[in-house]
Amino acid sequence: MKTDHLIDALARNVEPAEKSRWGGKLAITIVAGLGIAALLVAIGLGVRPDIGAARMPVMMKAMFAAFAAAVMLPLVVQLMKPGRPLGWRIGAILVFMGICAVATIIALMGEMPERRWEAWMGGRGSAPWCVVLIPILAAPCAALFTWLMRAFAPTQLTLTGAAIGAVSGGIAAMAYAMYCPTDSVAFVATWYAVAIGVCAALGALLGSKILRW
Repeated sequence: MKTDHLIDALARNVEPAEKSRWGGKLAITIVAGLGIAALLVAIGLGVRPDIGAARMPVMMKAMFAAFAAAVMLPLVVQLMKPGRPLGWRIGAILVFMGICAVATIIALMGEMPERRWEAWMGGRGSAPWCVVLIPILAAPCAALFTWLMRAFAPTQLTLTGAAIGAVSGGIAAMAYAMYCPTDSVAFVATWYAVAIGVCAALGALLGSKILRW
């Protein structure tokens, strides 16, 4: 039998491969990560007692965090496909960072000079604990994303880890908003963004090791 005939015979009854279901798995990962983070907030930190009266500020902070995660998510999706150009996805992240900086400056300019430090730091003598707590809340979500991404064998491991960390940080910040007692725009635009950046840095550091085959 000639080679061409052999190939035709082998391929004749081959069924098409099952289509990838990564979209559904990605959605499940996001929902599960958010659910776990919300549960950790409810059990470990507690929901702010005035959440009923402060539902609008809480929703605005959660929407900011969701927007941050949405900005990072296309980069994660693109990194699932090794060799694909990243293009505008990196630019979108830089634009988001610029928006955060501008929002912080405008918000602080609108405050009285003696209140600017308090509005930026979340109160007198206080510290932005979200920089510590959001990365902790993001850890389960990052683990789920890492498990998902390993199936796609990404090649840019450090960047993939950073993207996973950033998305997980944004998702965790959505849950953290239920606890966060500070509603200042300057505080949220600065320290939520810094917390997500910390998640990205940790992801970059660990991703190059955990994602390696």
